[in-house]
Amino acid sequence: MVAVGVGLNLKEKVSSPKVELVKNQATPTAVQSGGQAAAYVVVDMEGEVLKPGVYKLAKGSRVSEAMAVCGGLSVNSDRDWVEKNINRAKIVSDGEKIYIPKKNEVVKVLGTTKTSNGLININTAGVEELDKLTGIGPAIAGRIIDYRDKNGGFKDVNEIKLVSGVGEKLFEKIKDQIGI
Repeated sequence: MVAVGVGLNLKEKVSSPKVELVKNQATPTAVQSGGQAAAYVVVDMEGEVLKPGVYKLAKGSRVSEAMAVCGGLSVNSDRDWVEKNINRAKIVSDGEKIYIPKKNEVVKVLGTTKTSNGLININTAGVEELDKLTGIGPAIAGRIIDYRDKNGGFKDVNEIKLVSGVGEKLFEKIKDQIGI
């Protein structure tokens, strides 16, 4: 009994970060929590989820956590499509929209590795796509992906210069091939 009580007490102390549904309010970038500033991202969960809406999550949260806070998938969701197209391990970006289609819904998947103007999207491209860039090999491509995962994506293409191995010279070679 004591072990169960200690376990329950420990569970309360190691609880998951606060999540809240955002409705018609300015979204703060940091909120005081226990004397420390906690950074948040805001994610729009739509489609066939139980509680669609805009949610504020702790920075570094994964798609799987965003899916959980909106109640999960509805019975009408296309689970097969979700398994093939949604990376639940991906860290969500601030302002990201995640749409879950219903069964038999025709969903146009825009080229997730290309921007609207045909450039390689450094926030979504995999190693194979990044490797196609002039002067980028698999090692630097991996570092680009690691950087964006740790930092919630690139806010500007110039930020890629912060990745180890991508200096000003290499950036000049790829700047006309990349976008966000």
